[in-house]
Amino acid sequence: MKTTHAMVLLVPVLLLTGCVGVMPIPPSRNQRACGKVITPEQVKFIVPCQTARAEVIARLGDQFRESPRLPVLAYSWEKPAATLAWWIVSMESGGGGHVERSHWRAFFVKFDADGRAANTKFVSLSQHRSLDEQLEDWATSKKHGFISSGAHVFNPDTGVPWVFEAMQESRQFSAISN
Repeated sequence: MKTTHAMVLLVPVLLLTGCVGVMPIPPSRNQRACGKVITPEQVKFIVPCQTARAEVIARLGDQFRESPRLPVLAYSWEKPAATLAWWIVSMESGGGGHVERSHWRAFFVKFDADGRAANTKFVSLSQHRSLDEQLEDWATSKKHGFISSGAHVFNPDTGVPWVFEAMQESRQFSAISN
């Protein structure tokens, strides 16, 4: 009985103050990755300071991005990810929309002066920086920490949460602020 009274009181409070909702929508199983997906099993042959660049390319293929300034290359791919559907409802207005996400990944390889693989790494790429920037930052060890990168919640350039920027870009935020 107490639960029923609490629910009866909760509904008017939600209607008067508003409601915010976010729901993930999983990607379709029919959506394929864009680019060649590289797996950890496929790169087990790479031995630091021994495996030649030519062997890396022969085994993994020629679908890579190479830096014009540094001896590094990246195999990148993008897999569909969950879409976030959101809505805001209040007594004055309401709105909603969605933010599409993806899993942009890469396998980086750095070569030494003799053209041998010196270092490798699987990375999750930022959608707000180019592949070249991220590849060269990794090669020169410019690290962006969890907090300094906004913990992947905030845009480090503006300090605004990514979800709000996505809402503004899709012109969905204006329906809420009016």
